[in-house]
Amino acid sequence: MLSDELNASLDDKAFALCQPLCDKSMADGQITAFFDARGLACPMPLLKAKVALRTVADSKSLYLIATDKNSQTDLVAFCQKQGLQVQSWADDVYHFIITK
Repeated sequence: MLSDELNASLDDKAFALCQPLCDKSMADGQITAFFDARGLACPMPLLKAKVALRTVADSKSLYLIATDKNSQTDLVAFCQKQGLQVQSWADDVYHFIITK
């Protein structure tokens, strides 16, 4: 579930990218941050996730999308090491919900 503040800040293109969340009831916390890492090569999706997570409060989530196939391995390993909850899936892109 996107927070009202995040929902209001997304343009139509970004909102369309977040649409898979409507079909997935995966987020335990409310999603308060979004980052589009499509087109960024490894390790940039991971580095951008680390920076974006600084703005996410405890029990809240970051929703990140990426196209680099290594991002799935990198982000999941990072989250496990940091004790963060991560849920991921792929369709045309890799989707991640990272909860603090």
